[in-house]
Amino acid sequence: MNHSILLKVAGKYGTPVYVYDEDRIRKNFRDFLLAFRSRYPKSKVFYALKANTSLAILNVLKEEGSKADVVSAGELKAALKAGFEGEEIIYTNNAKTREDIMLAIDSNVLLNIDSMDELNRVHDILKSRNKSIRISFRVNPCIDPKTHPKISTGIRESKFGIHIEEDLAFKAYRFARELDNVEIKGVHMHIGSQITDKKPFIEALDKLMAFVKKLREKLDLELDFVDVGGGLGIDYNSDDTISPDELAESLVQVLDRWSKRTGYEPELWLEPGRYVVGNAGVLLCEVQSVKETPYKQFINVDCGFNTLLRPAMYDSFHRIENLSGKGRGGNKTYDVVGNICESGDVLGKERNLPETKAGDILAIHDTGAYGFSMSSQYNSRPRPPEVLLWGDSAELIREREEIKDLFRNQRIPEDLI
Repeated sequence: MNHSILLKVAGKYGTPVYVYDEDRIRKNFRDFLLAFRSRYPKSKVFYALKANTSLAILNVLKEEGSKADVVSAGELKAALKAGFEGEEIIYTNNAKTREDIMLAIDSNVLLNIDSMDELNRVHDILKSRNKSIRISFRVNPCIDPKTHPKISTGIRESKFGIHIEEDLAFKAYRFARELDNVEIKGVHMHIGSQITDKKPFIEALDKLMAFVKKLREKLDLELDFVDVGGGLGIDYNSDDTISPDELAESLVQVLDRWSKRTGYEPELWLEPGRYVVGNAGVLLCEVQSVKETPYKQFINVDCGFNTLLRPAMYDSFHRIENLSGKGRGGNKTYDVVGNICESGDVLGKERNLPETKAGDILAIHDTGAYGFSMSSQYNSRPRPPEVLLWGDSAELIREREEIKDLFRNQRIPEDLI
């Protein structure tokens, strides 16, 4: 993004502030969709709202032809508010409440079932309301995606999905087939996030197609789609990533091989989130002070892991740039740290930056995904605003919270007043 525009945004809206590039979001989505649809026309892309739920961004992606992958009632409501129809939404969660399920039924979404307990609950609710719903099952292929353990969601020990092993998933489909108020439409898996190797995707899809073959042969069950959930990684720090074209080429080869063996050509559903919005966002913050100790030099900024959790939670790397330091010499090594009262509040360790001063504006890059959506009010700090850029224009798409918002939903019992 243009440095002068970013500095103007910081001046107008204050810091910290999230800034997103609409043109980049559109390009990322188009590149992903084209990579698959040009090779396999029956491909559909469901944007994973968990990455960034800003309504303006959802409207952009709706315009581009995206569908919606949601994991909560709030995300479902956001998708509907952005104009997605129920038929364009898949709802996946491992612990849906009764209220979640009723909302899914009323919204006519496709409900992705995570366990037999959930299936029984869904069935009971449907019977009591004399309604029906489209479903798929999330199955666990027991694949190591070679990513951070906290975002590996398809391994053997994962809490997600019904295991293919020991015929657990097969038994779920067999049971569901006998229910008259559910319509089985497909099969789903999600192996993890920030995946930078195509091999886990290939291995997982191969397992999924073998499972689908078994369903066809033993249950005479013809599924409409296979959903290859799992987030394609992006380049945070010269990471060795794969492109959508490389991934599409590999996955379509798997589908073609199985098609030749079985004559089965399902729709292919995909659920990118980070790839679509990750590199389209920056977090701007202001340097409050620079501190030199006998051991380190610290840059203290006006945001922390309440604003960007990933470095503290996953030891994630984000490039940091001093927008105010252009042409300034005397590079030094700094730790960039936040304003939260914990030692783990480090946004970047040992960063080589121009000599930095109080008042400088820093840009933390690649924060379009899992930035605001993972933010909090920890330490009683209001959440920052969000701004959307297109060309040389900038528009506020989420207002900055105020101190009064921290207390908006609190009540003090009368006997304490």
